[in-house]
Amino acid sequence: MKLVEILKKIKTSHEIIANHQAIAEIEIFDIAIDSRLVKKNTIFFGMRGKKSDGAEFALQSAIQGAQAIVISKNSKFNLDNLLKQYPQIALIICEDNFSLLVEFLQIFYQPLPKNIYAITGTNGKTSSVEFIRQILSFLNVKSASIGTLGVNCENVDRQDLINFNLTTPDIVALYKNLHILKKFAIDDVAIEVSSIGLDQGRIAGLEIATAGFTNFTQDHLDYHLTMEKYFFAKLQLFTKYLQHNACAVLNADVKEYSEIEKNCQKRQIKIIDYGFLAQKLKLIKIDQQKIFFEFNGKQYQFEMSASGDFQAFNLLCALGCVLSKHNLNEDDLKHLMKKFLQLKSAQGRMQKVAQLKNNAQIFIDFAHSPDALENVLKQTRSMLDNKKLSNKISPKLIVLFGCGGDRDKQKRPLMGRIACELADIVIVSDDNPRSENPQAIRQEILNGCIQKKVVEIEDRRLAIIEAIKILKDNDILILAGKGHEKYQIIGDKKIDFDEEQIVKNAIK
Repeated sequence: MKLVEILKKIKTSHEIIANHQAIAEIEIFDIAIDSRLVKKNTIFFGMRGKKSDGAEFALQSAIQGAQAIVISKNSKFNLDNLLKQYPQIALIICEDNFSLLVEFLQIFYQPLPKNIYAITGTNGKTSSVEFIRQILSFLNVKSASIGTLGVNCENVDRQDLINFNLTTPDIVALYKNLHILKKFAIDDVAIEVSSIGLDQGRIAGLEIATAGFTNFTQDHLDYHLTMEKYFFAKLQLFTKYLQHNACAVLNADVKEYSEIEKNCQKRQIKIIDYGFLAQKLKLIKIDQQKIFFEFNGKQYQFEMSASGDFQAFNLLCALGCVLSKHNLNEDDLKHLMKKFLQLKSAQGRMQKVAQLKNNAQIFIDFAHSPDALENVLKQTRSMLDNKKLSNKISPKLIVLFGCGGDRDKQKRPLMGRIACELADIVIVSDDNPRSENPQAIRQEILNGCIQKKVVEIEDRRLAIIEAIKILKDNDILILAGKGHEKYQIIGDKKIDFDEEQIVKNAIK
């Protein structure tokens, strides 16, 4: 696409300060905000952050083939050397280079999928978007999910997709992936939207058709500092990014519901609520894996392979999102729900990785917040209660977990307390200590623990092996915190660490 044609459509104030003559001939094939991803005929946006200024990498982007560079008016870097070495570069200056970037993305990456479902909440985002994708596949609707597990879709050449390592991809990767999915005739995409992603505007400019809210509990206070700021970031999905006259799918059983509802009503946003207190998707009863609910005054029931109240809520959130864009009559809905037993949990979400000869089971789960850990352990305790045999020793619940370094420190003793209250044996080990002292992290967890229930084993691989050794008949071991991750971050090194494979090797 010709750069001059894009600039004609741009409304954000900007100034071309170099190479006016050649700008009409410049072709743009790609957009980048990371200089390492720049290739020939790229336009590079040197974004200003809290700690860095992308203008610092302008020369590097030119070396790699950038034809145009956008920097902030407030950048302090001297670009004379750049212009001497690369006089053919088009240099664009603007006060708000983020707004300019969003306009470029909207123009360059068109068309995009018609139905974008954005899910936020502390826990349940990954499961909800994956359930949306699977439900749509049952309806023979081509769809995809984007989030913690990457891009999940069928019949798409994965080499075309952009990899990322965030819950919500950076804004350029997100637009690129959505545009690629549209090329494969995918019009329904469910995306996870984190509070940090919302705060940083990673979904800016997208037309969100439906926004879902799962729940709200403590997490990410290392970034947001207070629960009020954390909730405000989540709320922006409904006050800033969701289109007028779109749809919000809200958990009616959380205390934040009324605040979100009020803001949605102000903007004439349709609401589909779900939960025991809901009006639309009203839960009646959860009986293990059987779910009973009302919708439009009619009663329905379905069975799912996963158990646990929180998974039932995630599935209702997903169903509400699908119903917001796809009209189903009573018979269609009943036919659809017969397939819910085929739904698979997202990778690393109560994923069963082994069952021993003595019927002990091992699960891995991504639970890394107090609420998520509590939900997983309550679900597992319920599973064990159903296994109790008269005149026999009750099976035990064993949990192994740690906490990530350079993240919310306040949750560590809370998670220690929850683990000791709900599990029979607690093994505290390392998660991703990053730049923090692992021993100090473990001690903060231990501060909340009941000492007689807890064992501390620093090396997580060794801790897993030791945990497997003590499994008796029908016991359940939960490896919490890592989930789908295939690595461990110690210092600045990312080390291969596949818990599923470690378990299988240990059993052998």
